[in-house]
Amino acid sequence: MEKILLYIALMILSSSAFSQSASPEADNLAVEPTEELASEGENDFFSTQNAKKSLQHAQTLINQGKLKTARKQLEHTIKIKENFAVAHRELGMVNLELGDYPKAINAFETSFDFDEKLSRAAFFECGEAYFQMGQADMARYYYTKFTELKDKSYANKQKESGLEIDYDLLLEERLNNCQYIERVANTVASGPAATALPESINSSVDDYLPTVSNNGDLMIFTRTDRKGNQNIFRSERLDSTWAKAKSFGKEINTNKNEGMAKLEAHGRRFYFTGCFRPDSEGGCDIYRAIFENQKIQETEKLTGSLNSEDWDSQPSVTCDGQTLYFTSNREGGLGGADLWVSIKNPDGSWSEATNLGPEINTPGDEEAPYISNDGNTLFFTSTGHPGQGEGDLFIARKISDTWAAPENLDYPFNSPGKEIGFFLHADGKTAYFSSARAGGSGGLDIYSVELPEKFRPDPTILLEGQVVDQVTNEPVPAFIKISREEEHRYVQTNETGGFFLCLPGNKGYSFQINEPDYDYFIDARFVAATGHLDPARALLKLKPKQMTPTFVAKKTVAQKEEKRVQFFFASDSYSLTHEDLLELEALAKTLNKKRSWSAEVIGYADGSGSKDYNKWISEQRAQKIMAYLRAQGVAADQIVKLEGKGSADASGNSAEMRRVDVVLYGG
Repeated sequence: MEKILLYIALMILSSSAFSQSASPEADNLAVEPTEELASEGENDFFSTQNAKKSLQHAQTLINQGKLKTARKQLEHTIKIKENFAVAHRELGMVNLELGDYPKAINAFETSFDFDEKLSRAAFFECGEAYFQMGQADMARYYYTKFTELKDKSYANKQKESGLEIDYDLLLEERLNNCQYIERVANTVASGPAATALPESINSSVDDYLPTVSNNGDLMIFTRTDRKGNQNIFRSERLDSTWAKAKSFGKEINTNKNEGMAKLEAHGRRFYFTGCFRPDSEGGCDIYRAIFENQKIQETEKLTGSLNSEDWDSQPSVTCDGQTLYFTSNREGGLGGADLWVSIKNPDGSWSEATNLGPEINTPGDEEAPYISNDGNTLFFTSTGHPGQGEGDLFIARKISDTWAAPENLDYPFNSPGKEIGFFLHADGKTAYFSSARAGGSGGLDIYSVELPEKFRPDPTILLEGQVVDQVTNEPVPAFIKISREEEHRYVQTNETGGFFLCLPGNKGYSFQINEPDYDYFIDARFVAATGHLDPARALLKLKPKQMTPTFVAKKTVAQKEEKRVQFFFASDSYSLTHEDLLELEALAKTLNKKRSWSAEVIGYADGSGSKDYNKWISEQRAQKIMAYLRAQGVAADQIVKLEGKGSADASGNSAEMRRVDVVLYGG
C-alpha cells in the first residue's frame, strides 16, 4: 500500500504487489500508517466523459487508499477510451493490490496489446499476478520480459526507475521461487486441501496468528484494521461453527498495537506482544496475561532479560511453561528477523535470550515460532529457506539438543503468498495457520487442515495434579520424582501442592514422593492417550507418619565432620549424568541415615557468559542437585544453604568452574 501511495504522490506508475507480505511485519514492528485510509462510498466516484480527468481522479482515489472505488473509476475511464493503455496498466496495478489476480492479468495484458513500450515494471507486476496464482511458467515468462527491457527505451523509463530498482533486487528471489514451485509441482502429496475458516473469523483485512484452547471452544488471533492498527480478537465455537469474532477490548488492547497471543498448555495464561506501552523496553515487548474463566485478570510485561530495546514479538512457550521462543530483530542475529529462545529463571524472571543459530535462522526473515507440546518440534515461517514465495511454513526437530535442518511443509500449507502463524491443536493433528493465498477473503486469512502424520510431534499427554494430605485433604507442597525406565525428572509443586506436566503418552510412569512428615509414597500408573483434550487428572495422597514419643538425650559436644563432593557440567548445561545420579543417591542415603547432618549446595559458572546468565546457570545447577536430593527423601531442613554464585572470574572458561559443590557437615 505504501508503494502505491508514494508512487501516485510522485505522479508515477507503480504497484504494491507485496503489501500482503508486509502486513504481519506491521504487527511486528508496530509501524503507524503514513496515510489514513478513508472509507469508500458512492460519492467518491466521479462521473465524467473526459478520460484524462477520470484517470486523474482514479489516481487521487488510489492515493487515498480507496482502491475499490479507484477500480470502478478506472473501468469507467476505459469505457470512455478503450485503448487507453495507461488506464489498463493502472487497473492491473489496483487489481493486483486487491488480490484479484485474474483481472490484474487481463488488465496488464490488455495494456501490453495497446502499448508494449509503456512500462517495464508492468511486466514484472504481471509476472507477480501469475506467480500468486501458482503459474510459475507464465510468471517466469513475464519476469524475462522485464529483464529484456532493461537497456531498451520505453515511455516510463525515468518515472519508474526507483520502482524498477526494487523489482531488480527481488527478481533473483522470484526466479528461485518459480524454480521451487516447478520442482515440487510433480511431487505434491495427495490429501485434503486447507479449508478457510468462516467469515465470522476471516474478513477483508488481515486475520492471522491463531491459537486455540485445548477443548477447541475458543480461538484467539490478531486482526489488522484498515488503518493499520493491530488488536487481539477472540471467537467462541458455537455447535459446529465459530461465532463472530470480537476484540478483547481495553482489558488487553490499547490504541497502540497488540498481537501474536499464544495460550499456555493449561490455558490459564497467554503470552502476547504489546507495542509502545509506558513500560516497554523498546518498540514492542512480550507480555503475559492471566486468563481464567475466559476472562483476563491481569497483564504484565515479562521480567528479566528477555525483552530488549529492539522489536521482540510472537512468543510461543513450551508445554511446561519454562522455555519461550520468540522473534526479534535485535543485534547478534543472522539478518532480518530471527528466532530466539529464553529460559525461565527460578524466581520466575526470564533469562537473556539465545539465538537459535544458522541451522534455523538465515539472512532472510524467520518469524512466528510455534513449539509443540513435545518440546522438540518447532514450526515457523521463513523467507530465507528455499520455498514458494513471500514466506513458507517449515518444521524443524530437535535431536540431542541440536536442531536438524528445517523441512518445507509444502502442500497444503504453502503457496506463493505469505504463510505465517502455525498452530497445532491439543489433539495433535488439527493444524491452523494464516495465508495470503489467492482465493481468500482479503489479505491474510486463517485456514485449518489435518497435519500429515510425518510432520506430527510425538504424542503428549497433559497431566494436571495435586499432592494432598490423605487425612485432612489439605495441600502438601512437595518434590515429585517421576520415572520411566532409566529416565527421571523432578517436579516441585506450587504452594497449593499443584503441578502440571506434559508427558509422552501411552507409557508407564512411577510417581515417588519422600516428604519428612509422611510415609514414602510411590504410585505406578499407565498414562494413556485417552483422546480427551482437557488435561488428565491425578490426585496424590500422602499418609502422615505416626507420631512417636520423642526422648531427649543429653548431648555431647563432638567435633564437626565435613565432606565435600563436586559435580561438573558441560558448557551451557545443567544436566546430570548417570554417574552423577549414582553419587547423589549415595549422598542422599548418608543424609537420610544421619539426620543430624546438614548440607550446603553451591553452584558456579565459568566466565563465558554475561553476569546475569552466569548467575542463572549456576542457580539452575544448584537447583537440579537440590531437587534430586529432596526427591530421594532428604529433609528440607537439612539443606541449610542453596545458592548460585555465578562466576568469580569473568575471563575464565575452565571446566572446573562449571560445577556444584555439595558440602556436608555433621558430628
